[in-house]
Amino acid sequence: MTETIQKKPSVQDQRSRDMQAKICNATVTCLDQMGYAETTFAKVQAKAGISRGAITHHFPTKQALVAATALQLLSKAQIPPGSQDRAPQPVYDLIMSAWANIVNSAGGRAIVEILVACRTDAELFGLLEQSLRDWDKSNLSLISARYASISGDRDDTALLWSITRNFLRGLLLHEKFVSSPEYLTQMMDRFARMMESQLQPGPEHYVEEVE
Repeated sequence: MTETIQKKPSVQDQRSRDMQAKICNATVTCLDQMGYAETTFAKVQAKAGISRGAITHHFPTKQALVAATALQLLSKAQIPPGSQDRAPQPVYDLIMSAWANIVNSAGGRAIVEILVACRTDAELFGLLEQSLRDWDKSNLSLISARYASISGDRDDTALLWSITRNFLRGLLLHEKFVSSPEYLTQMMDRFARMMESQLQPGPEHYVEEVE
């Protein structure tokens, strides 16, 4: 049997990864504070404190830069519903935590900017389409493994979580038009309680057959 030996990254490889991460972090800040249209190489350059050449060396186009930033954000955006030996969070807590720690954060707001841009930027959509679909499938599979709709149907569980995720993202767009922070809190509370009546922790619903 042949063992796969993972090669340790060289110093140059690590420097390259660190630079890419620095550029993507600056891009997140620009997307969050200025939006997709105003996120330019010049503004990312100023935010990161590096040269334009350092950016274009890694990312030849704005779309390539934003796509790489999206992938970095998605890798951190998985919700951990619990380990096998510990019960997952109650649904209400899961939704409120997702809003506070993932969606309504610099990264979450940046992702919404990117998703909105994908609607009309064909090049950006082409770079991200498969990765977004794969991430969505993985995220829904994770949720469905630890939570169950009242019908006990995996597809219904995935649908309910998709509705939840889209509601939270939509709330970011609506936030500026809400009359007060208290009203926003009321909306979140009401929605989370509605979902709590439809979706419950329930890994026992999905016991896989082992041959």
